[in-house]
Amino acid sequence: MFSKGVSDVYIHRGKQVVLQTTYLKECINKGLLPFIEKYHHNGNYLFWPDLASAHYSNLVKERLHEKNVPLVARQDNPPNVPQARSIETVWALLERKVYENNWEAKNLDALARRIKQKAKEFDQNMLQSETDYIR
Repeated sequence: MFSKGVSDVYIHRGKQVVLQTTYLKECINKGLLPFIEKYHHNGNYLFWPDLASAHYSNLVKERLHEKNVPLVARQDNPPNVPQARSIETVWALLERKVYENNWEAKNLDALARRIKQKAKEFDQNMLQSETDYIR
């Protein structure tokens, strides 16, 4: 999620958490880096992930460093202050949109389609205001 919009949503289909290699391939290389190159080639951005282990793996940090992507250091990313990470607000808003009008998923494919659909419906002005302080 950026002030210029939401990158494609990656839905992990598996019984385990997202491993560092999957995160690197699907989220960083296919999602984040192309999005940055398209919208933030001026370098005026900061990557502020949540505290998932894959986000701070050495493999991922090395790739981000290689591509000169500024990253909030793990020690500067407070675990008990989700309000500090605008993505947490966006996740809450997305969850609200997905389940509005008491919508219920019939299966995982329906849920994945709904999440992707609702992510595309985000108001760009709202995203702009959510990310203004870190641009």
